[in-house]
Parts: sequence; C-alpha cells; structure tokens
Amino acid sequence: MNVPSASKSKTCVVSRDGFTLVELLVVITIIGILVGLLLPAVQQARAAARRISCDNNLKQIGLGLFNYESANRRLPPGYVFKPGPQGNHAGFGWGAAILPYLEQSSVYSSINFNVPLFDVANAEVRERHLPVYLCPEDAVSPNQFVEMGAEKYAMASYAGSFGRPDLDDTQEKREGLFSRNSSTKFASVIDGLSNTLACGERQNGPFRRSGVHGPHFSYETAWAGAIREITDPTDDHGHMTLFQTGHTPNSPYSDDRDVSASHVGYANFLFADGSVHLIVESIDFKVYQALSTTAGGEVVNLDSQ
Repeated sequence: MNVPSASKSKTCVVSRDGFTLVELLVVITIIGILVGLLLPAVQQARAAARRISCDNNLKQIGLGLFNYESANRRLPPGYVFKPGPQGNHAGFGWGAAILPYLEQSSVYSSINFNVPLFDVANAEVRERHLPVYLCPEDAVSPNQFVEMGAEKYAMASYAGSFGRPDLDDTQEKREGLFSRNSSTKFASVIDGLSNTLACGERQNGPFRRSGVHGPHFSYETAWAGAIREITDPTDDHGHMTLFQTGHTPNSPYSDDRDVSASHVGYANFLFADGSVHLIVESIDFKVYQALSTTAGGEVVNLDSQ
C-alpha cells in the first residue's frame, strides 16, 4: 500500500484582479496631473472662441454700418432726439437703425417709430435680447435689462463712439462718429477710417469701483436706444448707446460713459473701416483719445500701444 508522504503539500495558486491601494493612488495622481495640465489649455481655447465670437459680432455690426451709410449717404444717428413734455420723445439708437442690414428686418418692422421708444407700443421689441449685440464673455447682459421705472430695455454689450468730450455735458460737442441726431458721412472722417473708433465694448452690472460717478453705480447699455430719465426729463441718457473716451478701456475709474469690457486686459473695438482690433488697458491715454476723433489731425500708431 502506498501511503502519501506527510512532507508533500498542495500548491494553491491565487489569481489577483484589480489594483492595490498604492497602484490606485498612482493612477489617480497621474489623472490629476493630466487634468491640471489640460484644464488651462481648455480654458484658453474657450476664451479664444469667445473672443472670436465677439470679433464676429463687431464685424457684423461694421457691415451693417457700412451698408446703412451706402444706402443713406450717412451713418445713423447715435440716437434720435425729439423734445417733448416727457423729455426725449424718440430715443431710437444706431443699433435699431441698422437692424435691416443685420438680417433683423422682422425685429426692425416691429418697432413703432411714430411713438417714443419708451411707449408701451415698443415694449415687446425693446425687451428682446439680440445675440449680435451680446459679447459671449458678458455674463450679465443676455438676460438682464436696463430699467427705467417700470420700463425695461434689453441690455447689450456694444456702444457707439462719441469721442473725447463729456457725454453728460452737451451732446452736440461730440468729436466721434455718433451723437444725438448725428449724421456723419465717411467723407468727413479726415483722420482716416482705419484710425477712427466706431464701436467699443461695455459690460453691464456694477462699476468696477463704487462711488466713482456720484449717485450712479452701474453700467447701462441697451441696443434699442437712449431713454430719458423719468425723474429728470432733461437727461436723455446718451450713454445707454454711446461711449466717451474719458478713461482708458477697463479702467477701475470707468463709469457708465466709458468702455469697460468683460475681457481680461483688453477690450474689442470696431473701427470705422470695418476692422476689429483689441486695445489693451495700458494704452497711452492720449493715443486712445486720438483714436476716438474723426477730425483731430493726430498721427496715431495703434501698434505702439
């Protein structure tokens, strides 16, 4: 009889599935590093896409202004002013005037130009947000309104250039392309279309620094036009559709008359020749103001900013 030897033992082979704790931690660390490396690139790509979209909006606006000028032999007014017992009994801005040239004829036909913009007949159209007038970086304007009492006006991200003078002083003192009841012809822009600002950006919402402009505390920009102050009919709020070059772009001291873009470090501008350029916050103030005049006679080199 054969008896199994006690020295012999069975070998048990155990198969192992999955990771050890150390291996799992290594994998998680590697994934974290990769995400950390990729996230800034993704954010930069998204920011670049938003900037391109903003550029395209301004280019479309430029085409609209060009086609308007070609058809009417003049640019549209910054906004229309008609005196009345309740202040400005018009108010329609350049943004409303060029709608047919932006493939927005149906919106344009909804406006009743026979009554003031503040009339209830224009309530529905003035409360409509239009993508072509909204910068993708602007987180406030796409669904917010400039409110005047019970009236609401869809916010926008772009304003026309009034020039150097104070918008709150006298509207007729403008040195830029647009003002109250303006009718600028391209032929009168003797500084050159490529050296003259047409439109710039303005974010909506609170000022960058509170208390910089008396009782006012927020930027107010609307595409439809400029609306009289209910408590002071003599104030027709030209800044709602225009900007002055009172401070360099995005200055912490900017107010509701200035350019203050949603971009970091710069603002996009449409020039009178239809080109779009970014202007950095650090641009020389005199150069910036020179770009806003139509007939200042300055020699400007934008590349030196």
